[in-house]
Amino acid sequence: MIFDCQVIRKHLLIDKYYQLQFYEDRILIGQENRHPTKYEIALNLTNRISWKLNEKQQIIEFGIKYNNNIKWFTGKNENLQRIKQLLTNKIFNHSISTFYQSSELIGQGASSKVITILDQNKFKYAAKCISKDYITKKKTPDRLNRLISEITILRSLLNHQNVIQLLDIFEGESTYYLIFEYLQGDTLHKFLKQQSKPLSEEMIRIILAQLLQGIHYIHQNNYIHRDIKLENIVLSTKQSIQNLKIIDFGLAIPSTVFTPFAICGTPGYIAPEILQYKESSQGQFRFTSKVDMFGIGVMLYRMMTRKSLFDSENTKELLSLNRKCQLPKLSISGYSNELNNLLFGLLESNPIKRLSSEESLIIMNITQMTQELQLSQFTTFQYDQDDFEVEHSIDYANAPYQFPNKFMKYELENSFHYNEDHKHSSLHKSFKLSFSLRISQEIPKQDFVIEDFQNIPS
Repeated sequence: MIFDCQVIRKHLLIDKYYQLQFYEDRILIGQENRHPTKYEIALNLTNRISWKLNEKQQIIEFGIKYNNNIKWFTGKNENLQRIKQLLTNKIFNHSISTFYQSSELIGQGASSKVITILDQNKFKYAAKCISKDYITKKKTPDRLNRLISEITILRSLLNHQNVIQLLDIFEGESTYYLIFEYLQGDTLHKFLKQQSKPLSEEMIRIILAQLLQGIHYIHQNNYIHRDIKLENIVLSTKQSIQNLKIIDFGLAIPSTVFTPFAICGTPGYIAPEILQYKESSQGQFRFTSKVDMFGIGVMLYRMMTRKSLFDSENTKELLSLNRKCQLPKLSISGYSNELNNLLFGLLESNPIKRLSSEESLIIMNITQMTQELQLSQFTTFQYDQDDFEVEHSIDYANAPYQFPNKFMKYELENSFHYNEDHKHSSLHKSFKLSFSLRISQEIPKQDFVIEDFQNIPS
């Protein structure tokens, strides 16, 4: 048992006193020495809990669903606060407006919106809002499971400065809300666009040290991100590389559990072994943490050259280049042999030979890099973004990926979504889609099914 306290059910004539016992996977509420316990709440993401606040914004009651009714309990304020704290990310809260007020829209994709919200003390947070219509009314049946998986992974990754922190979860009548810490800075993609000159090796090392430490923490906790790219790295504060965060765990999976094969990620960042896989001749595919390391290599190449590793305006050609991964091992001038060797090790097409996060940290001499991170301050410069060589568009935002014949029979399982730092009007400049495609035997007469963007809630 983690915690216990007395709670009260208010009645018209006589109040009833209960003992609440908080366990890792459930809450029991019952009268002492009486069995069985009257109320039992499983701590999972299929349940939710309601709250009432007083005029001072203090919790005065919590409510649980019992026999299709809400049963309300009160108690000492410090006990109610403790219950709320212990329930964080373990169960959906009801009615986000009880604790937060909305502020402004800061991002929008095919499956979700991101807004800023304010708590009662006017502290700012970011809320990812996912439509229930999107989760339940589309043809892909496991979207709720994917949302639950994302939450489960995020709540396991709460102790690293380079990983986005999930703070709370809410379920409304038509929307799920994931509450995150608010990051003031831009994505790493946008930050690089704003620089007036190539990054120095010292700056690259400071950025890379944080990326490697963050991804190493994720891998140590037995998860694989599967969508590592510049747009999924965000600066905590404006124009500062002192505290970068890895975000967007929508495609993340546990590494200890078998996950059915799916082509997933963002074109140009996908590990070649995913695109090269042939089920008929290679047997069962197992994702490894090395797929994330390839994405870090692609980002490092971009930082060192200001160019895309695989450059094509055509989707099919882009994926073909990504799949072949035929890269000349020519040192990039202006940078040390150590950094060039690290780049080649991360971009190794053979995942067995590709550097792991631990090996990369050893090469980087992370102790020295941590000291540099603490001591260094940089002035950044902005200039005309059109001069920066950005990712080219891949056909149109709503155009299906044209895979060659051997990639037929794929079914869309995860929505395409906008990169957070791009607006729809600029798709022709730098829009890239993340996606996940799973083999299906149920659609033999078409390449794969794609979402109808026009039907996705705005």
